[in-house]
Amino acid sequence: MRRRGFTLVELLVVIGIIALLISILLPALNRARRQAKTVQCQSNMRQIAMGLLMYMNDSRGKFPPARVQDGNSVYANAFWWPDALVQGKYINAMSAYDFPGDTVKKIDSNSVFRCPEGIDPDESGANDSDGNGGDYPTDMKNNGYSLPDNSAKQRVGFGIPSWYMLNCRNLSNTNKNGQGRVTPFVYFNTKDGTTLNDPAWQRGMGQVKKGSELLMLVEATGTNWFDQGDPSTQEYIGKIYLRRLGARHGKRSADGANADTNMAFFDGHVGTYPTARLEFPKDMMDNQRQEVIFYLNKQ
Repeated sequence: MRRRGFTLVELLVVIGIIALLISILLPALNRARRQAKTVQCQSNMRQIAMGLLMYMNDSRGKFPPARVQDGNSVYANAFWWPDALVQGKYINAMSAYDFPGDTVKKIDSNSVFRCPEGIDPDESGANDSDGNGGDYPTDMKNNGYSLPDNSAKQRVGFGIPSWYMLNCRNLSNTNKNGQGRVTPFVYFNTKDGTTLNDPAWQRGMGQVKKGSELLMLVEATGTNWFDQGDPSTQEYIGKIYLRRLGARHGKRSADGANADTNMAFFDGHVGTYPTARLEFPKDMMDNQRQEVIFYLNKQ
């Protein structure tokens, strides 16, 4: 009896067809996977925005600080907004430390504060004690997390790492109520506790005029992601304004500096935006749009 089987040519043809199908399908699968991560990131930010709104509602509309520096006379062990949301049971997430004095940091990959396209600092080189980020939105340093005042977190045995940051500036004179560009949240980079009760630094829901257009939460690595100078990378000087904003999603721009980022607003909605539209060159309309998105008193 004659045995039936594939010839070498037939086998090579089949292998070639399979390889062709894989080459066609893999990019589509990768795009679908990245799109799923973008949607998961949006879901995370929506949950955090809802948690913040509930926290502020229970605080009679008063906004929490974005961060209070370790050793402050009011917050001796610092203040960090994700910690407050989890400790107040507005959001469920695991602490990086299990008990007072714990020095073994544990990162929960399923945390709502974890961007699915974010990376750990040992991969990116980002500083997990509040690195300010990179020179342009797609810089890998903008994909790390922040857990500022880490020694304080170890002392109390509690700390929530976050890949998301509030719309915040520090104690700059131009960030005072009644001044020019006032952000909704404040980073208290001082050990003087009297500033916490100073009316110049108080923020509340009564100041929000257009919740659907006022930014609450962004993808970034450092608390003070907003205040920044020119990039150190020469080719981007004069082009990138929000260089520490994380562009973690979508397709990169032709120059490789920009992609897409998720943003959450005060009405609770989350949208995806190309960071190239948020560079704000010295064009009047872009600068006006910037003031609507980022500032309380320019609406």
